[in-house]
Amino acid sequence: MEAKESARPVTAATGTDSAGGADGARLFGDLPEAARFELEPARRFVENAVQEYQQCLESRDADGVPHHPPRASALLFGRSDGAEITIIDIEFVPNVRGSDESVMAEFEGKIAPRFGDVYRNAGRGFWCDDKGVLRAIKQQSANGLELMGSVHSHPNWHEIGPPHERYQQLSENPTRMDEFLFRQSCWPVNVIWYIRASGDVLIHRVAGWRPGPQQCEPLEIRIPSAIYDEINVELPP
Repeated sequence: MEAKESARPVTAATGTDSAGGADGARLFGDLPEAARFELEPARRFVENAVQEYQQCLESRDADGVPHHPPRASALLFGRSDGAEITIIDIEFVPNVRGSDESVMAEFEGKIAPRFGDVYRNAGRGFWCDDKGVLRAIKQQSANGLELMGSVHSHPNWHEIGPPHERYQQLSENPTRMDEFLFRQSCWPVNVIWYIRASGDVLIHRVAGWRPGPQQCEPLEIRIPSAIYDEINVELPP
């Protein structure tokens, strides 16, 4: 277990767009203001996110445009002591965004009209398999851990993706759809892991969010120092 004093804090940037309300967000004031990753769950997610991004770069065509949107997403499990949430394990649940007919219909009929045509691309977005989520919750509950939220990656798709999809800028800040989902789920921990290529180096920026009364608000995320030694992490401005 990584000691608390060896974790470095990452605080999210501000200035997001509000995308609607959720009644459960009134509980915001009762939630911890920080979440700390233990080393192994943080490392496992980084490995998956880097693999996805590298696959994206390898899918570039003759014009240098990739056709594989990198999507890394995981559920976060842990415990809370009232002041801080500790992320002890993660679960990678199957993505049914492009295979479940009801999910595809949801994106086509409701999500794309509300949040933009980029979501008509079946490669965009992540939708966890319901049965997979239930299995993960049961398994982790047996280990004494609770579902605390989620983490997902954002690539610099607005710079490297197809030209017609570059109008939506991505970063460690939530998109309008992210904010809507965060506030609907009311999970206390919502982490966005932004990755972009800078020459031969991958730059990582990490931010945490929690549902607030009016919009999502910053959540301090504490990353084990060992992660900073393994990858190039930039703090949000």
